[in-house]
Amino acid sequence: EMGQLLDTKCTRKQSELLQKTHHLFVLMFLLRGLPFVDLAYIQKKDLNGNILTYHRRKTGRQITITVTKDAMNIIREYMDTTTESPYLFPILSNFHKTEQQKVNRIHKIIAKVNKSLKEIGERLNIPIDLTTYVARHSFATVLKRSGVNTSLICEALGHSSERVTQIYLDSFGNDQMEDAMKNLL
Repeated sequence: EMGQLLDTKCTRKQSELLQKTHHLFVLMFLLRGLPFVDLAYIQKKDLNGNILTYHRRKTGRQITITVTKDAMNIIREYMDTTTESPYLFPILSNFHKTEQQKVNRIHKIIAKVNKSLKEIGERLNIPIDLTTYVARHSFATVLKRSGVNTSLICEALGHSSERVTQIYLDSFGNDQMEDAMKNLL
């Protein structure tokens, strides 16, 4: 299903919002399951060539990512170059001065994006409701199913500890076990 999402190209006939939403979902996946709130707060100064360095909002941990060509293409398409805003993407702006204004703005945008993601999922017959959080879960799941060590997944996700990552991974590992058990019969 993730491969289907990555390979999907939104047509010009679809709304601009669906196109942007699809691109942001793919970008969050490609940037190590980047949470939407972190995407909103990334500043232009955090991107140096193809190296993105930022601090996770939730844990404060510094994350450094080598941005792939596909991710860079999406960043270039959507980065805010028209204003004096310090933010890389036009989600937050200089208008949002207080922390509460920023929280409210992000909450409003996530609701719109998640509504569009749900529509994209329905069009592609994906059996779950797509949300911004699914990009993060999908990134972690792909790594887990590829046999990547939990400590590396922890580092990639910017979790505060390996225990947090293990709890996180355990929360969506039951589907694989159920599929494996079906093979016993």
